[in-house]
Amino acid sequence: MPVTDADLISPVEETQKSSSPSLLLSSAAFVGSLVEGACAILVASASAKLFVGLGAVAGAVKASRLHADIVRIPVLLVSAAAALITLLVLWNAWRARNRSAARWRQKPMTLREKFSLAIALLASVLTLALVIGEAIEHPIFHVH
Repeated sequence: MPVTDADLISPVEETQKSSSPSLLLSSAAFVGSLVEGACAILVASASAKLFVGLGAVAGAVKASRLHADIVRIPVLLVSAAAALITLLVLWNAWRARNRSAARWRQKPMTLREKFSLAIALLASVLTLALVIGEAIEHPIFHVH
């Protein structure tokens, strides 16, 4: 069987010839995805700006109605109750964790657990401080 020039072409040369179109296709797909991603970010930010603007307008129009005692007092009560319940749960977890009966199964808290506990404690205390501040401030500045 005679050997031809086609038989002498190495498989490496064939791979190099065929990889050029796939490189072109993959780079075109990459550039297309970058453009599409930028477009999605711009569209999302435009709609977010629209919602913020509409929220500001609605807030300015409805502020007096939302600030009425019929809305304000229940919101304050629910917020204070939720903060107190959260503090109660945190205290109970701390108390149960530090009991002598639980010492044998106690393992150190992870950084994530400590962070979550600190955020819950901070949010509850801050909520109670804001509710107390509103209860003190409102009669002074908003005389009916």
